[in-house]
Amino acid sequence: MDISIFGNKIDIPDWFRNKINQNLQEITQKYFKNIVDCSVTFNKSPSDYHCQIHIHASRSLSLRGEANADNVQESFNIALEHLHNRLKKYKGRLITKRDHAPPAHELFEGNQYIIDNDIPLETSVESQKDAKIIDKKTTHIDTLSLQDAIMVLDLSERPVLMFKNLDNNRINVIYKQNEDRIILLDSGMIS
Repeated sequence: MDISIFGNKIDIPDWFRNKINQNLQEITQKYFKNIVDCSVTFNKSPSDYHCQIHIHASRSLSLRGEANADNVQESFNIALEHLHNRLKKYKGRLITKRDHAPPAHELFEGNQYIIDNDIPLETSVESQKDAKIIDKKTTHIDTLSLQDAIMVLDLSERPVLMFKNLDNNRINVIYKQNEDRIILLDSGMIS
């Protein structure tokens, strides 16, 4: 597993890098055979330290844990514990996915747009349409069951997830309204 460790305004000593590598190897090997890559990023703010751990487990599964604390080591330990608790929550499904080949399913391509929200209101409507799109790239829309989509949303801490529902072949979107409520938007369109 390739682990990248970054420190923004922080020097990460070698002994701490070794500890990060060892702890991440121990936790991820319980759940996954081949992790694509992992990154750990530390940021210093005036009042505390922020750690973000991002694991790219497979083509369709990314995991993220993050935390703020008074020192760098504590922020890493809390972020790692956060990630580990979420992995334990989905342990059964993750191990089943790891040990069995995933079913072959069709990937759909969609477009992902990055939009600039800083357009003056007095510009014409036509120029606003053109000026707002900063970047466009192709993205994949996975075919997932609703339960798997909820797991992916929770593990990746994405704000929203679009997927083709395996149960009804329709494009669905899920997002978290708050910590205990997930909203499902069903397009009603069969793709």
